[in-house]
Amino acid sequence: MKPEEFVKILNKEVIEGNLELYKNLLDTTTEAQDPIWKGILPMYINFSKEEKDVFLKFLRIVEINTLSHVFGILDGSTYAEGIDDNFTLTTELDNEKVNEDLQNLFLELVEE
Repeated sequence: MKPEEFVKILNKEVIEGNLELYKNLLDTTTEAQDPIWKGILPMYINFSKEEKDVFLKFLRIVEINTLSHVFGILDGSTYAEGIDDNFTLTTELDNEKVNEDLQNLFLELVEE
Protein backbone atom coordinates (compact mmCIF):
# COMPACT_ATOMS: atom_id res chain seq x y z
CA MET A 1 0.00 0.00 0.00
CA LYS A 2 1.29 3.40 -0.95
CA PRO A 3 1.30 6.21 1.65
CA GLU A 4 -1.11 8.27 -0.48
CA GLU A 5 -3.62 5.42 -0.53
CA PHE A 6 -3.29 4.87 3.23
CA VAL A 7 -3.93 8.56 3.90
CA LYS A 8 -6.96 8.64 1.57
CA ILE A 9 -8.48 5.58 3.23
CA LEU A 10 -8.02 6.98 6.74
CA ASN A 11 -9.42 10.34 5.67
CA LYS A 12 -12.50 8.63 4.25
CA GLU A 13 -13.04 6.25 7.17
CA VAL A 14 -11.97 8.41 10.12
CA ILE A 15 -12.76 11.99 9.10
CA GLU A 16 -15.60 11.73 6.60
CA GLY A 17 -17.08 8.55 8.12
CA ASN A 18 -17.15 9.93 11.66
CA LEU A 19 -18.58 13.27 10.53
CA GLU A 20 -21.38 11.50 8.70
CA LEU A 21 -22.05 9.36 11.78
CA TYR A 22 -22.07 12.36 14.14
CA LYS A 23 -24.31 14.38 11.82
CA ASN A 24 -26.75 11.49 11.52
CA LEU A 25 -26.80 10.92 15.28
CA LEU A 26 -27.24 14.61 16.03
CA ASP A 27 -30.00 14.98 13.43
CA THR A 28 -31.97 11.89 14.51
CA THR A 29 -31.42 11.55 18.27
CA THR A 30 -33.97 13.16 20.58
CA GLU A 31 -32.87 11.68 23.91
CA ALA A 32 -29.50 10.61 25.27
CA GLN A 33 -28.16 8.78 28.31
CA ASP A 34 -24.51 9.73 27.93
CA PRO A 35 -23.73 12.93 29.88
CA ILE A 36 -21.82 14.50 26.99
CA TRP A 37 -24.63 13.79 24.54
CA LYS A 38 -27.16 15.03 27.10
CA GLY A 39 -25.29 18.32 27.17
CA ILE A 40 -24.76 18.85 23.45
CA LEU A 41 -28.02 17.46 22.05
CA PRO A 42 -30.37 20.23 23.31
CA MET A 43 -27.92 22.86 22.05
CA TYR A 44 -27.64 21.24 18.63
CA ILE A 45 -31.40 20.79 18.30
CA ASN A 46 -31.87 24.52 18.93
CA PHE A 47 -29.14 25.58 16.50
CA SER A 48 -30.20 27.20 13.24
CA LYS A 49 -29.21 25.43 10.01
CA GLU A 50 -26.22 27.77 9.70
CA GLU A 51 -25.14 27.13 13.30
CA LYS A 52 -25.38 23.36 12.73
CA ASP A 53 -23.19 23.70 9.65
CA VAL A 54 -20.61 25.73 11.59
CA PHE A 55 -20.66 23.22 14.46
CA LEU A 56 -20.05 20.30 12.07
CA LYS A 57 -17.24 22.23 10.37
CA PHE A 58 -15.68 22.73 13.80
CA LEU A 59 -15.92 18.98 14.50
CA ARG A 60 -14.21 18.36 11.15
CA ILE A 61 -11.35 20.69 12.08
CA VAL A 62 -10.91 18.91 15.43
CA GLU A 63 -10.83 15.52 13.70
CA ILE A 64 -8.38 16.73 11.04
CA ASN A 65 -6.06 18.20 13.67
CA THR A 66 -6.19 14.99 15.70
CA LEU A 67 -5.44 12.67 12.79
CA SER A 68 -2.74 15.05 11.53
CA HIS A 69 -1.09 14.95 14.95
CA VAL A 70 -1.14 11.12 14.96
CA PHE A 71 0.38 11.07 11.47
CA GLY A 72 3.07 13.49 12.66
CA ILE A 73 3.92 11.20 15.57
CA LEU A 74 4.14 8.20 13.23
CA ASP A 75 6.31 10.20 10.82
CA GLY A 76 8.60 11.39 13.61
CA SER A 77 7.93 15.05 12.85
CA THR A 78 5.72 15.67 15.90
CA TYR A 79 6.94 15.27 19.46
CA ALA A 80 4.92 13.19 21.91
CA GLU A 81 6.10 12.99 25.49
CA GLY A 82 7.04 9.44 26.41
CA ILE A 83 7.72 8.32 22.83
CA ASP A 84 11.45 8.21 22.26
CA ASP A 85 11.56 5.61 19.50
CA ASN A 86 11.06 6.13 15.78
CA PHE A 87 8.19 4.27 14.15
CA THR A 88 8.46 2.20 11.02
CA LEU A 89 5.05 1.49 9.56
CA THR A 90 5.17 -1.17 6.85
CA THR A 91 2.68 -3.30 5.00
CA GLU A 92 2.80 -7.04 5.40
CA LEU A 93 2.53 -7.74 1.68
CA ASP A 94 5.43 -5.73 0.26
CA ASN A 95 7.24 -4.65 3.44
CA GLU A 96 7.57 -1.08 2.10
CA LYS A 97 7.82 1.75 4.59
CA VAL A 98 4.59 3.75 4.62
CA ASN A 99 5.35 6.48 7.13
CA GLU A 100 7.68 9.41 6.62
CA ASP A 101 5.41 11.94 4.96
CA LEU A 102 1.92 10.90 6.11
CA GLN A 103 1.18 14.20 7.83
CA ASN A 104 2.07 16.30 4.78
CA LEU A 105 0.16 14.00 2.42
CA PHE A 106 -2.88 14.18 4.69
CA LEU A 107 -2.80 17.96 5.04
CA GLU A 108 -2.45 18.35 1.26
CA LEU A 109 -5.44 16.05 0.79
CA VAL A 110 -7.75 17.87 3.20
CA GLU A 111 -6.75 21.29 1.85
CA GLU A 112 -7.92 20.39 -1.68
